[in-house]
Amino acid sequence: MATQTFSKNSTIELRKKHIGPSCKVFFSHDPIKIVRAKGQYMYDERGEKYLDCINNVAHVGHSHPDVVKAGSKQMELLNTNSRFLHDNLVQYAQRLVATLPDKLSVCYFVNSGSEANDLALRLAWQYTGHKDIITLDNAYHGHVSSLISISPYKFHQQKDDENNDFVHVAPSPDIYRGKYREDHLDPATAYADDVKDIIELADRKGHKVNYFFHISLSPNVNFPYRKHKRSV
Repeated sequence: MATQTFSKNSTIELRKKHIGPSCKVFFSHDPIKIVRAKGQYMYDERGEKYLDCINNVAHVGHSHPDVVKAGSKQMELLNTNSRFLHDNLVQYAQRLVATLPDKLSVCYFVNSGSEANDLALRLAWQYTGHKDIITLDNAYHGHVSSLISISPYKFHQQKDDENNDFVHVAPSPDIYRGKYREDHLDPATAYADDVKDIIELADRKGHKVNYFFHISLSPNVNFPYRKHKRSV
């Protein structure tokens, strides 16, 4: 059984006292206290094992020995920002772009999905000169201000429920609960046509859509995504 510093109730009370209330916990009626993880499993303070279907960080499993070894080795040597020259940065970039098409040869390394999405927005805005965006209903793209405004999952929770006029929301291609379901003859094309209609309507209003923010694989909906992506 894993050790813990505080009892579960004490941890809950200390979290309420010191952690902002907007930082939610899973299963708030009875939160799970996780004390360690290994591979695909997480363990609570009683040693109960849970299959981790939530975390989107540990891509190769929790506590992967190769990752732990590489991280420890690098932190023993150097842990600083990328404004200094270091071989590892360009070596990693070189190895990464070798797996990509020739035109994708420049890297921006970031620390989170929110930072990556915010950077993608800024690059698109600068390149096209336009700010209109199509996003999917129920989508969540990150917690920084630029992404809250294009995340229906978040801005629908706001009291005034207002979003910017450059944000256009398309229905999520969910064939289980969505607008077009499994009994539809061609749900992928139907969802893609909705996106096309949004683009045409924006164009008639003098707007130019510069970005389609599509979650290629969502844990929340069942996508007919291959044909949908091709069509869009």
